[in-house]
Amino acid sequence: MTRATTDLTSGLDPALDSALAHAPDGVFRFAENFLFAGYDSPADLALWMHLGTWPDDFGLWEDQVLCALPGDDGMLWAFGYHRTSNDRKPGGGALRFQCIEPFRHWRITFDGVATLSSPGDARSDLVRDGEKRQIGLDLDATMVAPAWDPAAAHREAMAAQSWASAHYQQLLTLAGSVTVDGQTMDFDGRGVRDHSRGQRGQAPEHFGGHDLITAAYPSGRAFGIMRMWDPTGVVNLNAGYVVVDGAMSDAEVIEAPELPPDFRLRGEDLRVVLRSEHGLHELTGHVESSTVATGNHGLGMAFGADPRPGKLVFSQGFAGWTWDGETSHGLTERSNRFR
Repeated sequence: MTRATTDLTSGLDPALDSALAHAPDGVFRFAENFLFAGYDSPADLALWMHLGTWPDDFGLWEDQVLCALPGDDGMLWAFGYHRTSNDRKPGGGALRFQCIEPFRHWRITFDGVATLSSPGDARSDLVRDGEKRQIGLDLDATMVAPAWDPAAAHREAMAAQSWASAHYQQLLTLAGSVTVDGQTMDFDGRGVRDHSRGQRGQAPEHFGGHDLITAAYPSGRAFGIMRMWDPTGVVNLNAGYVVVDGAMSDAEVIEAPELPPDFRLRGEDLRVVLRSEHGLHELTGHVESSTVATGNHGLGMAFGADPRPGKLVFSQGFAGWTWDGETSHGLTERSNRFR
């Protein structure tokens, strides 16, 4: 199945690129979630920014910001809760995503305070409250590929997911500034956004882990995968795509890297193999930066890696991915429920 890249909506209604005013009646733990993530490789600065409704109260928005600072400078993390008016959605108390043009241009702002944790502390346990930093974000997200809806080729598998029933994602460039305690750093990176709707947290025991890996290349090529499995290891969604010669094609995920118990925040070598109508695509990756969090009973996340058995650990990584000699960077988000 091939879709032309000239239409960034991929045929989706532009109205879908906005937040709902109300949840549908009678749906237990219905939620809506927006994600923007990007990495500036020369600056070694990574951002993972999430806005979503609290599953037990659709009017309450949760904002989450994770920022991996360069080198070993640490991880900044912030979260908050806000009863947001319809005219400011999607938004929380400090984080706001503003749609300038559906499926083409968004603006991201954050004005608040974050806590600083060392990479070692975050990797070994849940983070503790600690030293504070004032942080500001002012970023423009420009879409560079059409939206990808995995349900187009995997409708039944997508409808059976426990974290959402509707989802699309889109590759982008992210440019602007990151200010920490009055010191402003330019940000010029690549990344991805997504938008999900559906029940969330109603069946956390059904979720065993996932891969969400993407990259867009200066040449115009791109790829992305979504792979989900249950706690027994049975894969229940295995979807991917490639953009080649200006067209988006669905791709079968042949090989993808699960998060291992001894995962590293930097330096892990990875491999992805896809098969599309263009043939076999073999990509090698190298994790350059990561933040880490732990699922919290299906409702939200706690920052840091909870070492207790059975906990669902998330690594919001960013990797350089090489495809036929061309390298670009993208979100390499993985989770796993370790025994």
